[in-house]
Amino acid sequence: MKCLKYFLPIAVFCLFSCEDVLTEEPKSSLSTANFYQTAADAEAAVYAIYNPIRDTYSFIDWGGQFTGVEDYAMGTGIYASLSEGVLNSASIGRTDNAYKAFYLAIRNANLVLKYVPSIEMDESKKNALLGEARFLRAFAYYQLVRNWGGVPLRTEPVETTEQAPKARATAEEVYDLIMEDLQYAENNLPNSQAVAGRPSKWSAKTMLADVYLYTEQWPEARDKSDEVIKSGVYSLVRVEKPSDFEKIFGPAVTTSSEDVWSLKYSRSNGGSSIAVQYAAPGSAYASEGWLSFYGLPTFPLLANWDHNDLRWQFNIYTSYPRSNGTIVQNPADRPILFGKFKDPGYAPSNGNDFPIYRYPDDLLIYAEAASQANGGPTPLALERLNLVRRRAYGYNPEGASPVDYTMQTAPTAKAFQDLVLKERAYEFIGEQKRWYDLKRTNTVQKVTLEAKGIQIPESFLLFPIPQQEMDNNPIIGEQNPGY
Repeated sequence: MKCLKYFLPIAVFCLFSCEDVLTEEPKSSLSTANFYQTAADAEAAVYAIYNPIRDTYSFIDWGGQFTGVEDYAMGTGIYASLSEGVLNSASIGRTDNAYKAFYLAIRNANLVLKYVPSIEMDESKKNALLGEARFLRAFAYYQLVRNWGGVPLRTEPVETTEQAPKARATAEEVYDLIMEDLQYAENNLPNSQAVAGRPSKWSAKTMLADVYLYTEQWPEARDKSDEVIKSGVYSLVRVEKPSDFEKIFGPAVTTSSEDVWSLKYSRSNGGSSIAVQYAAPGSAYASEGWLSFYGLPTFPLLANWDHNDLRWQFNIYTSYPRSNGTIVQNPADRPILFGKFKDPGYAPSNGNDFPIYRYPDDLLIYAEAASQANGGPTPLALERLNLVRRRAYGYNPEGASPVDYTMQTAPTAKAFQDLVLKERAYEFIGEQKRWYDLKRTNTVQKVTLEAKGIQIPESFLLFPIPQQEMDNNPIIGEQNPGY
């Protein structure tokens, strides 16, 4: 079963789904005092953490907030203004909803961390559930700190009005908690999970490597990603033709050998809107398509993408089939569309999962971090970059190929980092990573100006703290600049 959301008993959902957690006492007769009694209660409480995270990642309220700003895409409709770095009231409403959803996940995680330790159950299982809660709390805070900066740190559930006021922590303090949570998670989560979509210790190590990468802790990012690679748990899915990428991203896929951690969706149980987001109206790739994003051939990232790269052939299209089989050209003003997520069986929602971390993350984190830590590329950093590149062209990743980069391709640390960043852009197109790569390298404005002629304002690099939070939390501190 692909969808974790539907494991949750209705009574537990009622207990945890109230968004106005800071001002209202729970209306349900099922209280925290009498709920946390059994191992099954503990498991259900952990499942409750996923609901707001998965809903945030419907790709309606969240992902589109920065996809259209990236240097390969423009937004349409509600995302059009975002392509120019403008947050209008509708966009702010969506970022507000994401902020609240991440904090709801944090509250649910904090409830687990407070009440599950006292339950009499198998200790290893209990520790695994606590590790899962801390992993998910870290994930929520990682989204918050990268997009809002320092935010209130809540490590206890807000169960009284007296607990509600909380000042903003510094970004450094938020990162410290994220790393602490992930270090606990990697030491307590199991090597593997019986249910796809639940994190393992390797998921925690990969997210920790990503956090180290984002904060430029190069040796730590190198070493943590290396642990995952050397474990032998994951491998690249072999690709010989473009359609083979469906083995990774297709709507019927439950998991794959490179799936480190994904948000799982099922078409029959509400699903996602990922394929609809990218497809054109009437497209066989997803009925009722919204065509939210498109590219232009003048964008350097697209113009310079080798058409022999099977990722280009899988992801980029200039014409598409309608549901009746007729082939039509893309609209003239939207000549390039993106096809990583396709779901011809849409009815009434998409079954495509959303990958958060794949094995290529570890390989490319290692390549970049090892070179940065060393002051230039190492042979192993080069080889791990080439593993991803070879697969992209249909070659055996484990053997030398005609498309291999050499030490002469990018001999300096800066040139090699640029090479890795370009490979990440092609490998993770549509997976919400390019924006963060541009942010962490302080190149958002430079790259978007060169690609689109658009000057993204500095204020757009952080979203506004929701006005409701500012109004109801008198000690929170200052709003982000520009809002």
